[in-house]
Amino acid sequence: MIISFTVKNFLSFGSENTLSFVATPIKDKADKTFTPPSYQWDYRLLRSVGILGFNSSGKSNLLKAIAAMKYAVLYSAGNSTSVFESSVTPFLLKKENMEPTEFEILFFLGNRKYRYGFKVQNKLVCEEWLYYAEPKVRENNLFYRGKNGISHNKKWNKEVDNSLDTLYKRAQDHTLFLSVLGVLNVQPAVDILKWFARITVIESFDADTFIDFTSEKINDDIFRLNFLGILREASLGFNTIIETKASHPRQSVKIGSDFMEFMVQNELMPKARYDVYTIHSILNEDGKETGTIKFDLRQQESAGTKKFFGLIGLLLDAMLKGNILLFDELDAQFHFAMYETLVTFFNNPKINPKGAQLIFTSHNTTLLKKSKIRRDQLYTIVKNAKSESELRRMHDKGNTVRTDISIEKEFTEGRLRAHPNIDFNLFTGILDFPDYQ
Repeated sequence: MIISFTVKNFLSFGSENTLSFVATPIKDKADKTFTPPSYQWDYRLLRSVGILGFNSSGKSNLLKAIAAMKYAVLYSAGNSTSVFESSVTPFLLKKENMEPTEFEILFFLGNRKYRYGFKVQNKLVCEEWLYYAEPKVRENNLFYRGKNGISHNKKWNKEVDNSLDTLYKRAQDHTLFLSVLGVLNVQPAVDILKWFARITVIESFDADTFIDFTSEKINDDIFRLNFLGILREASLGFNTIIETKASHPRQSVKIGSDFMEFMVQNELMPKARYDVYTIHSILNEDGKETGTIKFDLRQQESAGTKKFFGLIGLLLDAMLKGNILLFDELDAQFHFAMYETLVTFFNNPKINPKGAQLIFTSHNTTLLKKSKIRRDQLYTIVKNAKSESELRRMHDKGNTVRTDISIEKEFTEGRLRAHPNIDFNLFTGILDFPDYQ
């Protein structure tokens, strides 16, 4: 379970920005929050967080930052070259930017709260740290890695046969020490790497690709039962599917290429492609079913239906496992009601009892109407005067939004710092086609 994520000097994020899943003390829609693994922790977490912003504001870059952190944690120890070559680009619009890129994440794993982060400069690790805390116990460090070497927790070092100094020698300048410990089967690093593996980041959603993901999952009886139930509720015109495994295998993407594509293809996609068919009813003039007809999902269904098929597989898999899903432009190719329904799924404690979490970006403001989502579940991203992306929570300490105002109106009119300075008369007099027929 993510508590918060912080990024600095990465792509369009020049200064430090933090995305938090900690619920603020507002009273409405308490069911959209949940307690951490231990009831002794004194705060509640959100099931979903939405990020609204205009084009080029930096929404996608925030998801890329989390993906870059995951990529480094899972793959830096097993790669002979720096994984940061393809995944980390600092903020380039600042003259003489000599600062490192920084990532830090707070999360729950079992009854422990961990704080892990690292800094990268010139594609090399310059700092790395791992801390933990337990209920009613102050935070303790497990290790801190700096320019002068490493310091570590004495009790932990004793538990691993005083081997931490020796193991640290295996961490090269382009390798995270946490990754080395995980590969060498040292706890709690092993479990932390498994936790990072439960994060899925979807930047570019190709419905055709994720049809295979959902089709593979449908082979599981529990998944299939829940999937067919959602399909009936969606009223897409069919409620039965037939899937047949195709003969041609899927090609894996090699590490060192686009890191986002690599993780999607090698962590999520099945090795084979599937031919998928939907079953529709044939009705007579009285509306009674007289038979059925089979449609090829890829060839004969709408773009929205294909996206729904692939996306529901991702959402349902995350909720069944209590995983973390990051999705860019969740509303694309969807009717607004379907978009609202998908977010509602994640916020519903009966549908999502295991504390799965969703981070999504969108241009759509329909969730702001009639308070369909908690005010602290929404962030906006805008560019400041330095062309840096700034992440702002719609409701937070010192920046509260009253319950009796229209959040959508405040957003669209720019009072929530979400509207860029657009001159809508920009093209007046520039375009002139008098003879155009």
